[in-house]
Amino acid sequence: MELIPRAPTLEMITFYERRTREHIERVARCLTLLAEATSHGDELRERARNHDASKFGTEERVPYIWLTEYHRRRRTGDPLQYPPGVAEQVARAVQHHLSVNRHHPEFHADPNEMTEVDLIEMVCDWTAMAQEFGQDGGSARGWADKTIGQRVMFNAEKRRFVYAMIELLDRQLAAAG
Repeated sequence: MELIPRAPTLEMITFYERRTREHIERVARCLTLLAEATSHGDELRERARNHDASKFGTEERVPYIWLTEYHRRRRTGDPLQYPPGVAEQVARAVQHHLSVNRHHPEFHADPNEMTEVDLIEMVCDWTAMAQEFGQDGGSARGWADKTIGQRVMFNAEKRRFVYAMIELLDRQLAAAG
């Protein structure tokens, strides 16, 4: 049986830092493309500069290192068991992340309160995840299909806007190469 480290290892920290920065860069690229293609340019460029910054703050960094390692190991078939107390820290960090980042529907009392900029950043976040995991040709469409109407109840107008932004971003990404 593998010994569970009490603190994140250097390997875990290094992987987390690289993976999180790459995710933020993918989101920023998508936001920048949509900044040029929509009327929300300045706001989207600002979101690109600040996306997921809370993951490097004291409330989230160490628990997110554990969470990232948990998912990395799950994907490789080598499951990780958290040390005592870490699962609770991870749960608190995830709740904190959702409560301070407007691009998550959970930030809002009602996801239909999300602004167009919030929704665009959400689409860019989903796109970045699809790209990272090689899903749906790097499109957020699969994330939207499994989330909207299941976990997140958007009204028809929000749903149409999200899918329109996915289509626009997919075209922008294809054109950018």
